[in-house]
Amino acid sequence: MTDPTDGPGGVPGLSAATAEGGGLALEAVPHPSGPVALHAVGDVDLATAPFLAEQVGAWFAAAPRIVLDLSAVGFLGSAGIAALLDCHRDAAAAGVVLELYCGAARQVRRVLQVTGTCEHLRVLDPHPPPEGPGGHAPLFPVPD
Repeated sequence: MTDPTDGPGGVPGLSAATAEGGGLALEAVPHPSGPVALHAVGDVDLATAPFLAEQVGAWFAAAPRIVLDLSAVGFLGSAGIAALLDCHRDAAAAGVVLELYCGAARQVRRVLQVTGTCEHLRVLDPHPPPEGPGGHAPLFPVPD
């Protein structure tokens, strides 16, 4: 991934970047209002959890709010849960709000629910979203 502080014109957090590690890819998409959406694709397991934690942590200095989109994660193992808890703790220590979005990834949401992890993390959609146009709600809703 590129340095999250190297945005267009030197503005921190305004460039999109993609990184891959093992069976996991992360795409960072900064939002003009400040938050960064990190879209994870692949599996979060023993091999990829350290990569996830490293990449999420790299954005702490660049964004006041990070939304980790897990909607394209096919598998979330115990090492992934530990990495998410570590990221949440480190984000809080850095003054950053870290939120998770599961979207259509029922298997990820279910793991977070069954393990009780939902109670310790900020999960934007702890319950399945209502069916609607497109099947999901936007990460950053536009006010009316």
